[in-house]
Amino acid sequence: MAIVAFMNGAAWCASGRGSPAVRLASSRHEARAGKLASCRCVKGDVAAWPRHTRGRVVHLKMNGASSSSSSSSSSSAAPPASGQTLDETASPDELLTKLSLEAVEAMNQCDDLRELQNLRAQFLGKKGSVSGLSKQLGKLPKEARPAFGAAVNAAKSELERKFDERKEALEDIEINKQITDDMIDVTLPGTRRKAGFPHPLRVTMQKALDVFIGLGYELIDSVELSPEIETDYFCFEALNCPEDHPARDMQDTLYITDDQKMLLRTHTSSVQARYMQQNSPPFAIVCPGRVYRRDDIDATHSFQFHQMEIMFVSKDVTLGQLRATVIHFLEQMFGTGIETRFRASYFPFTEPSMEVDVMFKGKWLEVLGCGLVDPAVLEKAGYDPEEWTGFAAGFGIERFAMVIHEIKDIREFTNNNFQFLNQFSYPEMLD
Repeated sequence: MAIVAFMNGAAWCASGRGSPAVRLASSRHEARAGKLASCRCVKGDVAAWPRHTRGRVVHLKMNGASSSSSSSSSSSAAPPASGQTLDETASPDELLTKLSLEAVEAMNQCDDLRELQNLRAQFLGKKGSVSGLSKQLGKLPKEARPAFGAAVNAAKSELERKFDERKEALEDIEINKQITDDMIDVTLPGTRRKAGFPHPLRVTMQKALDVFIGLGYELIDSVELSPEIETDYFCFEALNCPEDHPARDMQDTLYITDDQKMLLRTHTSSVQARYMQQNSPPFAIVCPGRVYRRDDIDATHSFQFHQMEIMFVSKDVTLGQLRATVIHFLEQMFGTGIETRFRASYFPFTEPSMEVDVMFKGKWLEVLGCGLVDPAVLEKAGYDPEEWTGFAAGFGIERFAMVIHEIKDIREFTNNNFQFLNQFSYPEMLD
């Protein structure tokens, strides 16, 4: 027996992929519903019929073929090219609708871009199930071809649009997933960037400045009044240092001209001389800065270091005022109750002169020099020493920093040893 489908009164039967269709015995031998008709197959085996056929299905006895062979051939009919299982009795419109629904359902269930591309090829590729319906136009009656062709094209366009929408949706999902996976968890503590911090010398200098500025002293550090390249006059002569003074020896001073008129200042007292020449009393000034000496470098000496000096000029200035100011300053730097000692000394620009020691680890340690301003210095500035008096004091920043932080070698401040410098942190200085 062979399976034959009837459409519009014509009988159809296929004899396998690539084989000619079964020739009907005669167009006049059309089968009627429920009746049998004879047909002869060019090749003996019978395969599946065209998908677009529509009509009644009857069982025919093939010429030269037994029932068993017909049954065997029928049971081994090939499936549609697309791999889809179709109802061979459905109309072309029904098949198109079914394939479209299957395509939409498959793409909606797909959650992978590569799988979606495979589905597109399966339904809309050259050998796809939907595209394959167009190949059956030649087997349809002429009057049915335009409508069916338009329906297939419309379905393909709609499916293409839906595939594109699904592709965009899957791409968005993939992008969002990547963003989520790569997202920085802001609730976790971040890696702190290593920030710079003040140098211990700078912190010590600022701490000392804060003490004197708090007492009303004016900061003098401009290039005009505090140059590091100084003249012989302001560094020595204006400060009561005659030419034969030991401080002017070549071993102590770094001259930069052959006539020894220009030099690198040896102390910040030169700032006081410049200020007095341009300003009238009363005044109170504090002068920090770098100074230079012809010293060999060792644990306690350097050719460059920092000094800070103060000067107070007014009427009736006393030694007691100087002593009270110095003690207040030392207590602010080293702590209240620090034990101090004033010793008589000599400086060419103060009279009387004193050196001040503090008790440090059971021993007296010299920290600064001070005294009342020498009348000769006041006269050099054009002041009347009978009317104006004053006091001055000076100290080294490195010495104070070494005492405060218990540093034994002055060279540590300039060795650029980050491991050493990293020991000191001053969060209050970074606010």
